[in-house]
Amino acid sequence: MKAEVYILGLFTFQGEEDENIVFSNEQLDIINTNIENQLGIKRVNQPSKWVNYPLNQKEIMASLHTSACTITTAEMGYYHHRVIFRFILEGENLHPELRNIRQNLKSYSKEIIQNAIIQPNRALKFIDFDIYPLFIIHEGFNFFMKKEDPVFSNDTTTMAFDITEPSKLSPIGKKYNIRISIPSTIIYSRAGVSDDFLKAMINSIYQYCLYEKKELNKQKKITDIGEGQLVKLWHHIIDTMGGRTLDKNIAKVSQTNYILAFAALLIAIVAFDIEKFTSNWHYLTSSVKTFVNVIFSIFH
Repeated sequence: MKAEVYILGLFTFQGEEDENIVFSNEQLDIINTNIENQLGIKRVNQPSKWVNYPLNQKEIMASLHTSACTITTAEMGYYHHRVIFRFILEGENLHPELRNIRQNLKSYSKEIIQNAIIQPNRALKFIDFDIYPLFIIHEGFNFFMKKEDPVFSNDTTTMAFDITEPSKLSPIGKKYNIRISIPSTIIYSRAGVSDDFLKAMINSIYQYCLYEKKELNKQKKITDIGEGQLVKLWHHIIDTMGGRTLDKNIAKVSQTNYILAFAALLIAIVAFDIEKFTSNWHYLTSSVKTFVNVIFSIFH
């Protein structure tokens, strides 16, 4: 099993309730130089405007206090008001450890943000930050095999729903199960999500959770991300990313039509020449299995 963990962070600056804080290229260079000095790691400039930093995987593993997984990727990206941590974990039995892993990665990320960004850059008005985790769990074929009581299931423990993301090559699309809660948002899939879907999720969490909380902080109305922000996030995902009942029904109809069309093709082959069909049955079944595996890998 594989898990992608993204800790999304948003900074608060002194005086930004009166005016927007916008950094020049020179100021960004100062911030990144301070980060380099604190972490003792050279920055990695990206083709985009993000600046990335590889993180110490052994140090992070020690902070997790678990042997259920290994870390294959650990990095931090910084740009203006945003910081994003990306951790990729692999292990056979991650599920029981997810809660502890989430808490330990949040603590590790908070410490890095506080020590490498907030404290060294007080002169540039950094004063605080908020974070929110996004998990993507690759469950493999188990994703399609789970059978749960519809009442006492994971889907009724919090705001949970299925999404069908349209596919470029298939009418079936990719299915994801999403669980939104105060501690984190978790996406369950067979083998991860598309790049477009991931970007949309990250920006949705920033817009409807982190920026929303930051605005309410200015008004002294809340101290943490709450149900109000999560409901707005849920509405946005449902309305724009394929979670509406109509979207899911259309996807189901498309899938049914595709299966019927494929069955009709097989019947047509049989009707065309029954003798050849019978004599070459083993070749046909082998081809069908190969075709199904290729199509399934493309769609999911």
